[in-house]
Amino acid sequence: MSIVTASILLYAIVSMVSFLEEIDSFPLTLLLLCAVIIFLFNRKVNEILVCSLIIMTINLTLVHIIFISMNIYYSIILIIALFIISIYQSAYLNAFVLLLFGSEIAWFFYAWYPELIIAIGETNIAVLIILLALLSTISLIQGYYFSMSYRHIEEKSDTREKEFLSKEGYLKLFFENAKDSIAVFDLNNYVIAVNPAFEKLYGWDGDECIGKLLPMVPPAGYEQSKDRINRMLAGESFHLLETVDMKKDGTIFDAEVTLSPIFDQFGKIIATSVITRDISYRKEAEKIRVEAEKLNIAGEIAAGVAHEIRNPLTVISGFVQMMKADKNSPNYYYFSLINEEIERINLIISEFLVLSKPHAKEMTIFDIHDILNHVKLLFDPQFQSHHIILTEELLAEYSHIKGDANQIKQVFINIFKNAIEAIDDTGHMNVETKWTGTHIAIAISDSGNGMSQKVIDHIFEPFFTTKEHGTGLGMLITNKIIQEHGGVINIDSMFGQGTTITIMMPVHSNELMPIH
Repeated sequence: MSIVTASILLYAIVSMVSFLEEIDSFPLTLLLLCAVIIFLFNRKVNEILVCSLIIMTINLTLVHIIFISMNIYYSIILIIALFIISIYQSAYLNAFVLLLFGSEIAWFFYAWYPELIIAIGETNIAVLIILLALLSTISLIQGYYFSMSYRHIEEKSDTREKEFLSKEGYLKLFFENAKDSIAVFDLNNYVIAVNPAFEKLYGWDGDECIGKLLPMVPPAGYEQSKDRINRMLAGESFHLLETVDMKKDGTIFDAEVTLSPIFDQFGKIIATSVITRDISYRKEAEKIRVEAEKLNIAGEIAAGVAHEIRNPLTVISGFVQMMKADKNSPNYYYFSLINEEIERINLIISEFLVLSKPHAKEMTIFDIHDILNHVKLLFDPQFQSHHIILTEELLAEYSHIKGDANQIKQVFINIFKNAIEAIDDTGHMNVETKWTGTHIAIAISDSGNGMSQKVIDHIFEPFFTTKEHGTGLGMLITNKIIQEHGGVINIDSMFGQGTTITIMMPVHSNELMPIH
């Protein structure tokens, strides 16, 4: 359209300059028609109307040229114009224009026939007519094949477009409905796109993270993350890499990520993608499974060791009882002490067997303050020898619980023993009880060396110990006993600043009933 309109404009301007002395009004008409065509085209008016105006303008221009020149040979230009019109891909339009141009040429021959006989002769007229007919036929055939070709191209283009839209639709559906978090980043690590699973996992809304740098890794893992990004930009991929990521609120979680560069059609990296899966539950389940296996092994060992120890211990206990029978013996005191220690060993073995099978608890109702006082008296000699000052704040209004008193006593013995060992020389301990409404809270604090977070995270695992001669079973047994009594145990400690262990135990329900 642009080429045709420009040609008509050029002809109109040249005509006006050529006929400056005798101004021909027709070029002005052409200019007006071209202006109308350009205006309608820019306003995106109906395409058929614009095409019709162009054809009419072409026709008027060519007729004007033939009329002004009085040269019948210029009628060939009318036929050549059909080749230009064929670009509109309509065989019907070509046939109509051919009929129009043919009628105009026939009129010229009819009107100018006497002059043509004199000027060019009958033979040349016949040759011209044959040439015009041939060109007209070729233009019709060309128009037809142009129409078919364009239709085929359009159908092919439509098919490809549908395939593309279908493929794009499937990819969009996959992206939107994927259960794993997916994020796409540019080469500067700015977010390009995220899916709903990403928003749910990390806590950022799509609108607030697009075009931004996101802190998706904890500070401790920043350097490793930066190294992975650089390697990915060099073309390397990471498949199902286990790492630690960070959510918007700072929560750390175990993640399994797949990092991949995205290439264009020329093999150049244009973006990167990160697919993330939260594996915290899987890691926790694996951890529980490992602990259960360790506990099972510990139980088997405990059962075997307890059996092997109790056999000789029974013999020793029998002989000690015989020697202890003579109260006048100078070694009576030592025999009594040995007998007490044998009973103590039996108690330890009984608690050790908690690991091997469910323990038959002697369920009674007892005051936990009495248990604490008994344990305090038991450790009094060690408090004095280690120069440890023990303070008490037994403020719980209700302190009776239902359970196995010996097991609860063992819990406090383990905790007191650990506290004393944590204090190098000279320090203090504090025992405090409070009533919280349904539970009694027992807080045991010491001024010892404290524990790191890593130790706290593993302290209840089987065989985990920081002591040179420890078994790694004390706190495991402690936690197991507390849980079997419906309680919970929490540890608050910082390396070098002491430790506070808080136990929450449910108070016996009868004690909470109002008295009428």
